[in-house]
Order: sequence, then structure tokens, then C-alpha cells
Amino acid sequence: MKKNIGFNYKMSAEPAERISLIEDAGFDGVFIYSQYHPLEYIDLINKSKLNIETLHLSYKKFIDGQLIDSQYVNALWTEDAEADKYEKQLINEISFAHNYGIKTVVAHITGGTAPPLMCESGIKRISRILDVCEKYGIILCLENLRRLDYLEFVFKKLESDKLKFCFDSGHANAFTKNVETFPWNIFGDKLTCVHLNDNDGIADKHLLPLDGNIDWKNLVRNISKYNSDIELTLEVRCSEEQKNKYTEQEYLKLCFDSLVKIEKMILEEKIQK
Repeated sequence: MKKNIGFNYKMSAEPAERISLIEDAGFDGVFIYSQYHPLEYIDLINKSKLNIETLHLSYKKFIDGQLIDSQYVNALWTEDAEADKYEKQLINEISFAHNYGIKTVVAHITGGTAPPLMCESGIKRISRILDVCEKYGIILCLENLRRLDYLEFVFKKLESDKLKFCFDSGHANAFTKNVETFPWNIFGDKLTCVHLNDNDGIADKHLLPLDGNIDWKNLVRNISKYNSDIELTLEVRCSEEQKNKYTEQEYLKLCFDSLVKIEKMILEEKIQK
């Protein structure tokens, strides 16, 4: 199974060295964020052995590098000039993905626990964004956050073979607190990519799998049921404690080894079927 890691895992190596370290650790690819200045390193990644699995679309608002709105994504559900601006931004980011040969983008559709009310104008915005994905042959994966009802609403309203689901294990454990009872019957048939990470069930800490309290055997059983050949992608953040304890090379080895363990669980699940 292919193994990937988020490119922005919060260590200090410059992009060229980081790419080399990720390659040496054994990873097949990375996923990158629109909001973390991909133009500075995307050409370097494309010249390497690494594949860019996905581009994560922006969901926060920055001006001159300063965070202005951490829940900017909620503009999708409003009708004003700022919402139009955000929609255009997302469409430009999808065009960027197309220009660099990235076949899948990941998007949030809400921020926080109290986004604006679900509405048809929000569906129309997401539909226009989806139209651009369809035009370029790009898959749009919507990610689980705190409000699964909005995800279900969109999937009921919009039908497309380019509209899929990205499962984030950390969000299910810390935000909706239902990682063991996640409604796979609603979202599982659209499962296309994963963001694997762990936490304590309280905060979204982006720990390595098996370093928190998620029951990974149970989770792997559900993932395997709906997509047993899915690429294994880490979305982890190196903690200050780990930075003091490990070199970047050592940290990446821990990351890769965690996916090897997850892969073993998936293979065991296949054998049992």
C-alpha cells in the first residue's frame, strides 16, 4: 500500500532537504496545503520521486502571513462579497492543482461548532466548485470535522463521481468523539483518502497513530470494509518534546513505521475476510 505524509509536519528542514528525508524514510508521496505556500517547493517535489497525493484547499484567511479568520470556510454558507471572494479563491486553488497534475483536492465545508445555517446558496457554491473539479477531472474530497450533518446534507444534495470523502481519524476522536461508532454507513461508500493521526480524545494533537487512545484495530476494520486498497496518509505534527528528542530523520522513521503497523493490520483484516 502506498504511504504518504503531510509535507508540513512542523520540523525545520528546508524543502529540498525535507523532500530527501521523506524519500529516504520510504514514503511514496506527500500531501500539501494551499495555505502553506506550495509555490515555494512544488517544483522540487515534482522533480523528486514523491507523488503529490492531494492538495488541501484553504479554510483559514491570512493577510500578509497573519491569521485573520480561522473559520473562513464558513463563508461557503453566506451570501456576501467575502463569500464570493472565498469561492473564487478555492476555484483558483483547484486550477493550481490541475496545472501541477494533482488529481485530488481535500476541502473543509465548515469551521467550529456553529457555522451559518445550511442553505441552498451554500449548496450552489459547493456545486460551482465541484463543476470546476469535474471540468479538470479532479476529485473533491470533503473532510469530517465537527458538523457531520453538513457533510450529509451536501452528499444528499449533490451527486457526482468526483465528489468523495476524506476521513480524518483525529477529528473523529477529538471533535465528534465517535471514532468507534462513526457513521460509515453514510459516508463509507465515498471513502477515497484518509488523514491518519491520533490524540487523547480531547484535543486534535496530530499524534502518530498508536500514540493516542484510538482503537486502531476497530478503525482499520471499518476503513478496510469500504476501501481496503486506500493510500495510507499521515497528517501529523511533531511536538516540541519530539523535536528535542529526535532528529528529523528519526522522527520520519517513527512516522513511516506507524504506517507499516497500520498496513499490517489491514492485511490481517483482508486475510480474515
